Amino acid sequence: MGQYEFSKVCHALHLNKNFGNLEDSPWHKDAVYPRFSPAEYRRRHEALRGAMREKGLDCLVVGGSSNLMSIWGGVVWLSGHMDHRSVSNYVVFPLKGEPTLLYPMAGTHIWAVKQQAVGVRDVRSSRGAGGFGKAIAARVKELGLETGAIGFASINMEGWGPEFLPVNYYLDIQEACPKARLVLVPDIFHKIWYLKSPEELAFYRKSGELCDRAVEAIAARAKPGVTERQLAASASFAMSDGGGYPHFLIVGITPMADPSQIFGNPNPSDRVLEEGDMINNELAAGYGGVTTQIGHPIFVGKPPERVRKLWEEAVLPSARGIEEVLRPGKTLEDIRVAGNVIVRNGYTGRPTLIHGIDIATSAPHVWMEAAEGHDYEQTLQAGMVIMSEPNPATTDGRLGLFFGRTYIITGGGHERVTKLPFDMIVV
Repeated sequence: MGQYEFSKVCHALHLNKNFGNLEDSPWHKDAVYPRFSPAEYRRRHEALRGAMREKGLDCLVVGGSSNLMSIWGGVVWLSGHMDHRSVSNYVVFPLKGEPTLLYPMAGTHIWAVKQQAVGVRDVRSSRGAGGFGKAIAARVKELGLETGAIGFASINMEGWGPEFLPVNYYLDIQEACPKARLVLVPDIFHKIWYLKSPEELAFYRKSGELCDRAVEAIAARAKPGVTERQLAASASFAMSDGGGYPHFLIVGITPMADPSQIFGNPNPSDRVLEEGDMINNELAAGYGGVTTQIGHPIFVGKPPERVRKLWEEAVLPSARGIEEVLRPGKTLEDIRVAGNVIVRNGYTGRPTLIHGIDIATSAPHVWMEAAEGHDYEQTLQAGMVIMSEPNPATTDGRLGLFFGRTYIITGGGHERVTKLPFDMIVV
């Protein structure tokens, strides 16, 4: 918390002790962000406290970063805060008491964070404490929890690690709180994230609009002489210009007459687009702390027969077949069977057919050969967000078309939040 009232030290901001420890600054109070309501944050906080009670935790240390598979994770869900300033930012979340967001910067930076992170009122800089580990330990002791059970949530999504806070932070906390029971908790969030609230679903719809805009931006710029990197830049601008931000931008070019690509390039290069090329892409847009994804191949010039057959015999049958079973009561196995029309029709492809979305990619996962998910999500339920992404390829492994759409499972079926039609895009 700040130590110096702004009005009393504003004449001497050049002194570090003043600049880094302000109270009640007027800076950035007119900033505008997409925000969830106080009631939504109360719902989230109570849901997490319920999960902590089940695990016997007195406090949970929640990390969040721009990690591809978490995109700020528990930090943005609890507070609304997203940042690139460090490997991770942290929320100290007690079972009882006020949560605290720890941020690495101070001064003008932290006052911008205070306007964004409305889900947590107590926002502090870790700088004066000597780093995140010491700042976390200090807050734990301030709460009187230094002999309790302190959990550490995974910073990335379950199943892709898990990864936790750095060892030096852990050791700082262990040294400061030697009587605490320190517990790694890799699986606390998914069960309280996989079914979305009405407010959250509204944000997914907005994010879906940004995905559509991004594909349209690539198609509009897809002319000979433009590079993969520039196409990705157009998608990024469309997302940011629409009020969101890019999560990932996968864009790859290959000639339709002699293809050598079944999936876009995760690191778009300076490869130049030419007449007769096609553009594989998978794009993810964020809005206010949620993300959706899309993929739609774009053809520069008339697609040859081999490409058109792959589209008609594998892309559309798999995409439509999966979409047909995206409704409550259907199972992950039903999705797997529907998506395997790719193999039944004589093609191959990347294994993934669908995955869930918590904040970013999450369970459940359905592959061509297996359906994986927790017991509670084996059957589709209203409120789940699902990314369908069949990626058929020819059996020589050289020609593939990625096709993805994001869906909300509703009480009566599904709602496609990326609404781009299932038509070939030829420019």
